[in-house]
Amino acid sequence: MHHSKWTSLLFALVVILIVDNVHRATMWESEILNKATSMKYNCAPSNIVSMAATYAVNQTAKSDPMAKPKQNVVLLVGPHKTGSTSIQANLFNWLHDHTHPSKLSQSWAWPSPLEDMMDAGCKDIIDYDEMKKFALIYQWTKAMREDDDKEKRGIKCMFSPNGTQIYSVDQYLAFYEKEFHRQWVDGRGLVTASEALDMIGESKKGSRVLKRVVAQLPWHSNTVPAADGSDSDITAVVAYRSPRSKHLESLWHQCCMDKESFEHYLIHLNDRSWFPTHSLDSLNLANQFLKQGIKTLLIDLAGVLVEGYDVSNVIACDVLGAACTTEKRFMGALDEKPIIANAKNKNHTITLEQMQQIDEVIEEYECNFLTMLGHRSLTILYPSALDKLVEKCEGLGDRDLFGVEALKGKIVKIAKKSASGS
Repeated sequence: MHHSKWTSLLFALVVILIVDNVHRATMWESEILNKATSMKYNCAPSNIVSMAATYAVNQTAKSDPMAKPKQNVVLLVGPHKTGSTSIQANLFNWLHDHTHPSKLSQSWAWPSPLEDMMDAGCKDIIDYDEMKKFALIYQWTKAMREDDDKEKRGIKCMFSPNGTQIYSVDQYLAFYEKEFHRQWVDGRGLVTASEALDMIGESKKGSRVLKRVVAQLPWHSNTVPAADGSDSDITAVVAYRSPRSKHLESLWHQCCMDKESFEHYLIHLNDRSWFPTHSLDSLNLANQFLKQGIKTLLIDLAGVLVEGYDVSNVIACDVLGAACTTEKRFMGALDEKPIIANAKNKNHTITLEQMQQIDEVIEEYECNFLTMLGHRSLTILYPSALDKLVEKCEGLGDRDLFGVEALKGKIVKIAKKSASGS
């Protein structure tokens, strides 16, 4: 009788744990659905449910050590000046801290082949103290992008200080492929982050770079043992920043504010073959992943701000499945403040009216992607500015849309009003 009583109590406890587990996963799913389906267009709720289901699988794994978490590859692709440096610094720290309350390091890895490179003789070439700890992935993106030998010389470890090439591009990329494979077969999902991956939005090189990224993932590797997985296990995360003119202004901060005025920068957009249109064009970037059949998550930073969240925490909680409160704080670390890095500012002479006009023409250009916003493989989190964009686009009726080159011309025209004094 005594034994039966304890058996009944144990059974009841197990039932309570299972119910609580399902409840938490359901609440998370409901929260994401509420955020996304508030939009006035189809934002693929079936895909949102599948993300919640992945989270539920991971939660089940925490309560059942025999259950295997669902592995995914998450590509954090920026673009530039959307909080990417802060996101990378925070996630790198959380994924490498095995005592962090988020417990992200148990399920996720930030693959970096630094040790293998140094073991292969790069000790005198890679100065770890001079690099951001997370920045080695940037070298990976450069190796895939650069066609010019002169540019390749700037890639860490590919060339020696005296200019002698040590590794070919394929040999260099093999360091990364090996590390991706090692972490994956150990049972971890992969988080790969670099705003330089926004090059995938480039018209000439973008699709080639994306195919190269995918080709290096574990299930495509010839490394032994063979790895399970498929391209359906990839999620690209793209940030959308507004006001759009402020995103453009931040690109000026990044490259040129110490060399030229914002007005000069804008007036000469058409003279710059190197102007990173792809770094401004979040919707086009998302579209490139969707065209290749890759699930894509679009985070509206305006909506994140409205909710009072930090975008690093949003990615950790909503995308990677960390145990969080409804305020996107880590359980057990409620007072932790994320790193905010690389924030720059400088005054300029472009007026508020001109900035608003720039907003308007960028948004009108973005109406090209109105249909994409309803793609079944696209999930949108915290829609706010994107809600307003949809309303604006629907209000344009049958007006002819224009491409990115025409957009640059319109921005130049607006900036010239300041120069002419009109």
